[in-house]
Amino acid sequence: MLIAQISDCHILEPARLFGDQVDSAAGLRAAIGAIGALDRRPDLVLATGDLVNDGTSEQYDHLEDILGGLDIPVIPVAGNHDDRTELRRRFGGVVPSGEPGDPICFTIDDHQVRLVILDTTIPGRHDGAIDDDQLAWLKDQLRACPDRPTIVVQHHPPFITGLRWMDEHCGFATGQAEAAVLSGHDHVEAVVCGHLHRSIQRRFATTIAMVCPSTAAPLDLDLGDGPVGYSTEPTGFLLHEWRPAIGLTSHVVSIGEHRRWTPTWSE
Repeated sequence: MLIAQISDCHILEPARLFGDQVDSAAGLRAAIGAIGALDRRPDLVLATGDLVNDGTSEQYDHLEDILGGLDIPVIPVAGNHDDRTELRRRFGGVVPSGEPGDPICFTIDDHQVRLVILDTTIPGRHDGAIDDDQLAWLKDQLRACPDRPTIVVQHHPPFITGLRWMDEHCGFATGQAEAAVLSGHDHVEAVVCGHLHRSIQRRFATTIAMVCPSTAAPLDLDLGDGPVGYSTEPTGFLLHEWRPAIGLTSHVVSIGEHRRWTPTWSE
């Protein structure tokens, strides 16, 4: 099974720029083009939150227009910049119905790897958490299929990253509680996330957690006390391959102009 993961697309209205500097729509189109050019067609695309920037209907119209160029099923995950009502309206064939205040938590069971999607958002805030009901739901989902390889999917990383401003102002309050639920579930191949706009990996509970780069703009790697900033590094996405005899292997794919070359000693 092959899964492409995009994140933090931050689509705005046409002609508007992310941070007044970056064409996030062009970034998403480039990601879609790169996914479409892969030698193997992914089975699905995970979109791990902040699909748009302000949660407006016009921004979701723009998002739908761009995603129309992708002929692979998209599984959306709520991010702190998203609107739950709009996500349910735009992705009604995938996302379960519910009230605006209801977290969007669901499972995808149609593939070799089971996907458990958690809504870690707190409406009106940039930091994240999951409540006791969500923790109980997660526990029930993991117990339901202990023999199925499983990926837990969410927007906020459930661990301290060292990006201090983001950890302090936009972090995840219930990481230890989530780790306690995940511990001992050896069938959880990974926890995959977004939110922090760059590739980050860490051992978490009895699995690994990893953050997907942004298709809009990478977050600058600042491990000090400075304010948050962005970088002109290449954007990217993750590619997760699962094989029965191996398990899950994940790759970071940079987006942009590049070419393949062959060294003379391999000829």
